Amino acid sequence: LFIVISSSFNQTQEAEQCVVGSKIPLKYVTPVILTVFVLALYLHAQQVESTARLDFLWKLQATGEKEEMEELQAYNRRLLHNILPKDVAAHFLAREHRNDELYYQSCECVCVMFASISNFSEFYVELEANNEGVECLRLLNEIIADFDEIISEERFRQLEKIKTIGSTYMAASGLNDTTYDKEGKTHITALADYAMKLMEQMTYINEHSFNNFRMKIGLNIGPVVAGVIGARKPQYDIWGNTVNVASRMDSTGVPDRIQVTTDLYQVLAAKGYRLECRGVVKVKGKGEMTTYFLNDGPASS
Repeated sequence: LFIVISSSFNQTQEAEQCVVGSKIPLKYVTPVILTVFVLALYLHAQQVESTARLDFLWKLQATGEKEEMEELQAYNRRLLHNILPKDVAAHFLAREHRNDELYYQSCECVCVMFASISNFSEFYVELEANNEGVECLRLLNEIIADFDEIISEERFRQLEKIKTIGSTYMAASGLNDTTYDKEGKTHITALADYAMKLMEQMTYINEHSFNNFRMKIGLNIGPVVAGVIGARKPQYDIWGNTVNVASRMDSTGVPDRIQVTTDLYQVLAAKGYRLECRGVVKVKGKGEMTTYFLNDGPASS
């Protein structure tokens, strides 16, 4: 504005000199100069308003893009939490990692569960009537979704779903400091309660789907190594002898029963759970093992 006024003043001086030189009356020149001055002010005001409008639109666009980015980040976090446990996901979100960098964690006392629908292979058939087996998979998906919903309950917060292998559901408890209860062993009893709840849920599913699915569940406790394998589609998993024996408790189990090892029996029996001795079972790679059936929880529960 100062520049415009200065320019107008200079033009006024030049006009006055021109008037003096050409002897044009000042009354004719002054309105022209004032008109130019007002026009300059108007154009300047228009420019200021246009700049302000553009600035507002840019800020509005930037705010919208920021909100979209935050929503996308939240969505990506939810996806990551569906793939990895929360503490593991937080580790990967904290900083950049090389693709070949290994994440692992040694866990002192983890309870591991394998729950399999032993006769699902008999139920699954590929016929035109069931859309080449799609309807069978649809029912399996509903069953697994029910198991996922149960494990999400607050009382099972110490549990972590590991994966599904065909019609087998794998879960564990006590995999980190927030879920591992060294003194009270509540993470162990929580998984035992969850196993019994799955048996109840399977009974409910059979009643409402008019099927006769039979489930075997195996449980074991001990040390494991947990980690994430792979750069693309990373897989969280647990390894160790404890996992292998838990799997054997499932495969050598009896339909509609929960089979546990001697180590787990000692913990659950001390907590008042009702178990019965099955006897000696030949376990592949382990020889003969004495196992027990978990029948019910403590009398007070």
